[in-house]
Amino acid sequence: MLKIAIAAEFELAEKLAECLEQSQLEIDHLSVVEIFPFNEEQGIRFNNKAVAQIVPDEVDWTTFNYVLFAGEVSAASHLAKAADAGCVVMDLFGICASLPDVPLVLPTVNDQQVMELRQRNIVALPNPQVTQSLLPLADLLQQYPLKQVLITSLLPASYMGDEKVAQLAGQTAQLLNGIPLDENVQRLAFDVFPVKSANLSAQVQKIFPQLDNVVFHQIQVPVFYGLAQQVSAFFDYDVASEAVAEMWQQNSLIEYHPESQITPVINGENENGESEVKLHISNLNQRESAVENGIEFWSVADEQRFNLALMAVKLAELVYQSGY
Repeated sequence: MLKIAIAAEFELAEKLAECLEQSQLEIDHLSVVEIFPFNEEQGIRFNNKAVAQIVPDEVDWTTFNYVLFAGEVSAASHLAKAADAGCVVMDLFGICASLPDVPLVLPTVNDQQVMELRQRNIVALPNPQVTQSLLPLADLLQQYPLKQVLITSLLPASYMGDEKVAQLAGQTAQLLNGIPLDENVQRLAFDVFPVKSANLSAQVQKIFPQLDNVVFHQIQVPVFYGLAQQVSAFFDYDVASEAVAEMWQQNSLIEYHPESQITPVINGENENGESEVKLHISNLNQRESAVENGIEFWSVADEQRFNLALMAVKLAELVYQSGY
């Protein structure tokens, strides 16, 4: 029976608790470590019981088996203390992903790498953009040599955290009521702008060393929830789109839509109140008219429920099944 701690913002912590309820893990006790302080009215429930919320400086990490850690670099000291105390730490934001002795594991793709966590008691989950782009390409890489991948990520407010969601809501209401924003405020509502690129290509190469030509473009968009990506992949020779679609249809994490297009808003409406979340792919086109030997597709997922919460729990199940 496991004792698990969640260290995350409230909304993500809530989604992690929901996924843990549906997991195969035998959990005796769940706690929340407030590395991001919750509001007074915010509380997490697990199996219909209130979850204890602990201040980081008062945590006895030795009482936990696993820690689901979704903190920034500024909170890394808490992650280190948990690992040093013997906890298996799942680094959901990948702040340790660049360390050579920390495995970067995308569940169902490179599960065998989880064995390397014994070196530091830490295993990292890829960035949501990396997860969303590699899941559809992983099976293809087993059969076709991939030359180049171009990925345009449309980032929702939730990708930047709870505070950005609140800012987008406030700005939208303010502008709709004819009230201009302060000049020094970053405008989120009704606008788009490029985001400084993180080193996501290095994460891709850590999982697939042969993929040395991957380019990410990141654009902030005025959407509350749901990460969308346009992916173009180029191969050494022709790849039949029918074979690609068949691979996706056999993947339990992916739902392929050959006749319709899924957007972040449609995905949010469809998954509202539903327990099952997936990566949705549509608009599969073979680029015969533009570039030979290439495919492109559009993907959408709730990056908090799918790319972070669900994949984190699948990572925890993998760690448990591996004997840690």
